Order: sequence, then structure tokens, then C-alpha cells
Amino acid sequence: MAKNDIDNITPDLDAQLNEAFNSMIGDVLSELATETNSPVWTGFLASSWRAQKSQVRQKDRVEDFQPWAEFARIGKNKKPPSKIEPRFSPPTFDYKKGCFIGNQAEYSSYIVEDSRIAKYVKNDIKNTINENFKEKKRGAIKLGTVQKKVLFGKGSKKGRKYTGTSEF
Repeated sequence: MAKNDIDNITPDLDAQLNEAFNSMIGDVLSELATETNSPVWTGFLASSWRAQKSQVRQKDRVEDFQPWAEFARIGKNKKPPSKIEPRFSPPTFDYKKGCFIGNQAEYSSYIVEDSRIAKYVKNDIKNTINENFKEKKRGAIKLGTVQKKVLFGKGSKKGRKYTGTSEF
């Protein structure tokens, strides 16, 4: 039995690392798509962050996508309304192969050095990585000791008797 457990170490570790890697990518994209971490005029740039298996090309013009095209026309005379709505969902990645995170807005190469983006990449992304890759506590051996009433499951209205446990 122990040999089978040892044989599963690599696939189990790979699965955990892939899960953490993909979760981290989703979190990074969500955090970049905010006014805190991206410059916002119409919201198009903040909405255009993307993760993919090849380098992200800056090819999308704000004038070609609604509602941002309308916002950009309004903005010629006054500050336009803005809307941040991420345009891309990330695919599933293999942590061994990595991925590219970039912005698909045509003008993003001029904005990438904005202080908000630089601060996020230099300082804040570290917390996102650490949070996603910290070891999650898995199963443990527990010994039943006391009874108490607890709720099981989200939205459960029914209390059930549960034996409290001591971990060893």
C-alpha cells in the first residue's frame, strides 16, 4: 500500500501545482482589471487583460468594441463614462509550460509603465502568488471528544449533532 502512495506523489503534486497556478492566473487578471491597478479612461484597457499560451498581441482598437467605442467618442470633449468588464476568460494552463499575461488593447504598450501597473507587478503580485501557492491543509487523523450543534453546508438551516474533535 505504501508503494502505491509513493507512486501517486508526482501526479498529486502536479495536480496541486496546476490548480494553484491556474487560480493565481485568474486572480492576477481580476486584480489587473481594476481602477487600482490599471489606468482607466473608458475602461477598455482594464477590460483587455488576457492570459494565453503565446505572447499577447496589442491589436484591439477601442473604436471597434462597444460600449467603449461610444465612451471614446464622448470623451473627446469631456471625461467619458467608463466600464470595466473583462473581455477574456483564461484557458487552463500547465504550470510546467507557463503562460503569457498581457493586454490586448492596441495602445497598451504605451501605458504598461503606468505607476499603478508597475506597483502591482513590483509589489502586490507577490502576495497573490504567495496566497495561491501556500500549502493548503489537507486531511488529518482526528479523535471524537465532545458533542456540539453545528450547521453543515452553505445555507443549511438544519442543525446536526457533530462530535467535536481533537487532532493528533
